[in-house]
Amino acid sequence: MDNKIINRKLFGKRVKESRIKIDMTQFELAEKIGVSQNFLGDIERGVKLPSLSKLILLSNTLKVSLDYLFSDSLDNYVCETSEVYYTDKQLALLNNVVKIINNNFQ
Repeated sequence: MDNKIINRKLFGKRVKESRIKIDMTQFELAEKIGVSQNFLGDIERGVKLPSLSKLILLSNTLKVSLDYLFSDSLDNYVCETSEVYYTDKQLALLNNVVKIINNNFQ
């Protein structure tokens, strides 16, 4: 999982809320998904992220969708490059400005 687009703290908060909602201890959940209680604590505090296989086990055990676990923690913006288009007149003007700057720094 890409750590740059996942807010670990928000993801961990969802895991913890889901665990508490079904009245399960950290120890019980950790045992069911095959991780240490310390590792699960790190997930809930936003220090670590689970592997894909553990994530699926986590989702199934907590009886929540992956979408629910990630819904607040993913950075869902689309990064588009914005291209700038100039008219011929604007290009000519910019070209003149560049020439003037170059002439002044020779």
